[in-house]
Amino acid sequence: MVENAEIGQRFGINEEWVESRTGIKCRRHADPDETLVLMGAHAARGALEQAGLAASQVDCVLLASMSNVRQVPALAPAVARELGADNAGACDIQAACAGFTYGIVHAVGLIASGAARHVLVIASERLSDITDPMNRDTAVLFGDGAGAAVVSASQEPGFGPVVWGSDGTGEELFVLTPSLTQLDVLHPRPYIRMRGRALARKFGTLITPVIHEALNAAQLTWYDVQAFVPHQANLRFIRQWTASLDLPSHVATATAITDDGNTSAASIPLAIDHLMSHGAVNPGDLAVLLGYGVGITWAAMVARLPGDAEHEPLLAARRNPVQLPGTF
Repeated sequence: MVENAEIGQRFGINEEWVESRTGIKCRRHADPDETLVLMGAHAARGALEQAGLAASQVDCVLLASMSNVRQVPALAPAVARELGADNAGACDIQAACAGFTYGIVHAVGLIASGAARHVLVIASERLSDITDPMNRDTAVLFGDGAGAAVVSASQEPGFGPVVWGSDGTGEELFVLTPSLTQLDVLHPRPYIRMRGRALARKFGTLITPVIHEALNAAQLTWYDVQAFVPHQANLRFIRQWTASLDLPSHVATATAITDDGNTSAASIPLAIDHLMSHGAVNPGDLAVLLGYGVGITWAAMVARLPGDAEHEPLLAARRNPVQLPGTF
C-alpha cells in the first residue's frame, strides 16, 4: 500500500494536497511476483465461485489490460490455463480504462449470437510498471488491481443497450512513451505521459450526454436504478458529474478510488465489489456502469448487479436471436 504520506515525502508536497486534488488516500502496488496473470486468475476464481461455475464451464475468457509490458503473447490464454479453462476461447482487450465495459459488451454479443453460454470478463492492471515514480502527475493517481465477472446466458435480461464510441483525435492526451522502437540507453523503458487538464475537458463535455443516452436506451430513469458506477479516475470528476446529473438521494455512487487509486480497466469491478461489500447496494439492483479511457474510448450501460449462485448468475445476458441482447 502506498499512502499519501509517502507520495508527499517523495515530491515535497503536503499529503492533504494529494487527497484534495484526487480524492485518493492510498493506492496499492503489487509485489514483483504478483503478475497480471496471477492477479487476473485470483479475481476470476472469486467470480466463478460466486457464480457457482467450474472453470471448465467457461466458453470464453476476455481480459482487459493496458499495462501488459510484454505485449505478446496475450494474457487471457495464460489466465485460462491457470484456471483450468482449457477449452475456452481467450483474447485480450485494450480499451484502456474503458476495457472492462468493452469486455462486457463483447461478452453479451458472444452470448446473444450463441457462440458462448458463460463468458469470463477480467480486468487486470499493474500500472505501477508503467508509471514513472518521479512524475508527480501520474504517481499520485495510479494503482494496481484486478477484478472479474461472469456473464451468463439467462432468460431474464441483465443489461441495457450499450452506448459506446471513440474519438481518435484525443490519442496524444495520454500515451505510453517512448515506443518500443524508440527505446535507448537514456530511455530504457516506457512510461505514461498525460495531459490531465485536456483530458478532463475532453471527457467533461462528453460523459453526461452518454449517461443520459444509456438510461434512455434502457427506457429507465435515475429513479429506477440504485447505483452509479463510473470509472474511478478522479474523485473530483465523480463528484462534479453526480452534481450535474442531479442524482436522487437513494442512488449510491461508487468512490472506491479513495482506497484503490485509479486502477484503469480494473476500477469498475473493484468499485462494484466495494459497494456490495459495504452494503450500499444489493444483489439484483440496477446500476449505470460508465467506462471511459484514453484513446479516447467510452461505454455506458445499465446492468443488474451480481447475485449469488443460489439466486441468479453473477451477471446475465439474454440469449434471444429475436430481441436485442440485454434490453430491459
